[in-house]
Amino acid sequence: MNKYRAVGVVGPGRMGLTLASGFDRALPSGEVFVAGRSPSGIARLREAVPGASVVPLRELPGRTDVIVLCVRNGDLPAVVEELRSGLTERHLVITINNGLPLRLLAEAVPGPVAKVIPSVGNELGVGATLLVPGPRLTPEDAGELLDLLRAFSTPFVIEERHGRAATDLASCGPALVAGAAKAMIQAQRDRGASLTAGLAEDLVAHSLHALSRLLDGGARLDGVIDRVAVPGGNTAAGLDASRDDLVAAWRAAFAATQDNERSKPAPRFGPEAG
Repeated sequence: MNKYRAVGVVGPGRMGLTLASGFDRALPSGEVFVAGRSPSGIARLREAVPGASVVPLRELPGRTDVIVLCVRNGDLPAVVEELRSGLTERHLVITINNGLPLRLLAEAVPGPVAKVIPSVGNELGVGATLLVPGPRLTPEDAGELLDLLRAFSTPFVIEERHGRAATDLASCGPALVAGAAKAMIQAQRDRGASLTAGLAEDLVAHSLHALSRLLDGGARLDGVIDRVAVPGGNTAAGLDASRDDLVAAWRAAFAATQDNERSKPAPRFGPEAG
């Protein structure tokens, strides 16, 4: 039996909602608990995850085995301080924040720590999650956490140093690809295409759906390109013309995510927090 039988999610923002929905799929009814300071956030969670129980933050350690911190760096010290009196060596504390080194979190809590980076598809039981094992998380405990994550995602174990790059592709990826799809539509409109906005979006959506199905069936990206981009054909010409600009655009996007993450200092716990 999995030792992690109840999960608490702190801070039901967008990623908190995603993980609360996912864990609600993975656990028996009544074993997902949430705590937050925002009444609007709690209201959204009650609507999205009606099976989750809303409890005061200080009660989470007494009700759960796993506590997932879905709060900003600046709020983490106060949240950990409020939880600290109830935390024991049995509690697994998880952060979703790439900007928080796990060694710092491990110094602030008595039990094992880890990072879990969700993606929006987890709400539907699909998409990747990234797991970064931290101090005191045993291989056996990591295996049990992976079992939970598999109930609503495809988990990948990564090293902490790869967190930013992997998050760009797995967690930011759906929004970035959706943004690229919108740019495709805008480019056609800029060229004077008479397609309605709704029709253009439907066509792109079906292209993305077809690509997803092909990849889900075992195809690789190069294989899809080779199947469509016949040498000398229109698709091949389009790929050749756009390749350099697309790479430059993605480089700029990933540089921006890295710069934004670095602009937020890591939190300080304990006496230094004030």
